[in-house]
Amino acid sequence: MKSLQRTWWVVSLLTATMLSPISWAQAGQTATAQQRELADYLQLQGVVEATNAATVSAQVSGRVERVLVEVGDQVPAGTTIVRIASVEQYQALTQAEAQLAAAKAALTAAQQEYDRVTKLVAQRLVSEAEEDRVTAQLDNAKAQQRAAQAAVARAQEQLSYTEVKAPYTGVVSERLVEPGELVQPGTPLMSGFDPAELRIHVDLPAHHGAGAATYQWARVEAIEPVAFLLFPTADQRTGTQRLRLNLPANTDLLPGQWQTVTVQVGAHQGVVIPQAALYRQGEMNLVKMADGSWRAVRIGATYGDEVEIVAGLQADEVVQYGN
Repeated sequence: MKSLQRTWWVVSLLTATMLSPISWAQAGQTATAQQRELADYLQLQGVVEATNAATVSAQVSGRVERVLVEVGDQVPAGTTIVRIASVEQYQALTQAEAQLAAAKAALTAAQQEYDRVTKLVAQRLVSEAEEDRVTAQLDNAKAQQRAAQAAVARAQEQLSYTEVKAPYTGVVSERLVEPGELVQPGTPLMSGFDPAELRIHVDLPAHHGAGAATYQWARVEAIEPVAFLLFPTADQRTGTQRLRLNLPANTDLLPGQWQTVTVQVGAHQGVVIPQAALYRQGEMNLVKMADGSWRAVRIGATYGDEVEIVAGLQADEVVQYGN
């Protein structure tokens, strides 16, 4: 008999708990269900990439003499990152400088001859045809000097390519050569990116493109982009439209990371209450009405400290909550 009484007592306790899942809550505050315009969001996955990312390649042939930076190094713009030893470039510069010296000497001689002949022509000691001859010689010497100067500039430029420099301030992401390797023009040497300028691409269904363009609101996790660009074409294979979001500096994100992107694609009228007024019992969501009764509701998305009530509660109805 005692065993049966004990069993009845346990069953009664469980039944009371199930029928009064939140009987412990006491009304302390009230809130009126509000109807307002709520955003429709679409969550997508995108990969972070660097706006400025490049692979530096050799522009001359030669042997790699030194690699001056390592993967992960912060490199200022203009820093020499690889040196290439190239005898051919040094020889070309030496030859061009010799030709320039010869052109300068020829110009000096032509100038002197021109000055001498023009004086004689002025004294009517030689014919004007002789003056035409030395004038042509002087013009030719000047042209030869300009050509030699251009050849020296080209040779200097080619020689400068033996010192490969960073095109912009960034981080080395990949080292592709080692000292002693023979390289040719176009051989990849090193890759890097600028961590200060990152962006993310996501592909959203094309039928949401118009909504995304209208609201131009997106978040990458909790990060607000600084630029919003929706591409004007759709991919015919996937039926998607690409969205590019530029991220602010110093986000601590890395190229290659997958991130959740939330995009607003529309809006609707909905009823919201404070999240604190919502009580959960298992899979049920309940609210306590102003008269003390409990009502089951179906919820939608959350908006900050508020939650949307999809069914079970009308606008302007009052709920109570708090301890």
